[in-house]
Amino acid sequence: MAILSFLFGFVALVVVGPIAMWFKTWPEALSRWLPHVVGIQHISQGQFRDAVLPRFVADGPPRAVRFAALGCWILGAMFIPGLLLGLYGLLALGLGLISIPGLLLAWRLFFLGRPLLLGDVAAAAKARALARNARTLNYLVLAVCGAGVLLQMPGLVRSTHADLSGLLLAMAVAVYAGISLAHASLLDRAAKAIDVEEDTRQAVLRGVRIAVPMVEEMPGEMPGEMSEEMRRGRWG
Repeated sequence: MAILSFLFGFVALVVVGPIAMWFKTWPEALSRWLPHVVGIQHISQGQFRDAVLPRFVADGPPRAVRFAALGCWILGAMFIPGLLLGLYGLLALGLGLISIPGLLLAWRLFFLGRPLLLGDVAAAAKARALARNARTLNYLVLAVCGAGVLLQMPGLVRSTHADLSGLLLAMAVAVYAGISLAHASLLDRAAKAIDVEEDTRQAVLRGVRIAVPMVEEMPGEMPGEMSEEMRRGRWG
């Protein structure tokens, strides 16, 4: 019963919490990001032929930003179970101290999710900084896990009834470290997307015009008024 309660609480924390944050932030994120070009459209109506115009879609932040923000909330929610495990390790063998950097990282990630999804300019620098911290921390964690597995291998080879709990724990921690490293890459991509968005926004504010191909016209299909003006200008 206690295990089921723990699993239910864990699922509610890691799944329901991030989903609630997503639906709370998404409507505002849709209005914060500029429409982006998704292709071109050809217009050939009336006297015009082969007009090529960009086609814009306003669908909110790019996918990298969406996944990065959702990952921030999921990994950030691990702060609570990580804190409980860290306290247990601190009381048991004093090993909980090594979880402090991971707890700080999870705390900062959780509060980065909203500004990242909204495309805040300051979120780009924070995302890059947390990506660097995550890589440093998880490379160290993977090294420790690898060393622990190597130390256990002789006992596992000699004994047919060896305790695999330590090996399974090291593998679980290594998988979590791999997920965190993948999320660090997403943070870098999200930061780049925010920089591009800000450059585009500043260009729009400065009045930079989007380059569009010229519209081709057939002289024989020009409107009568335009043709008359050209004749007057040419022949006086």
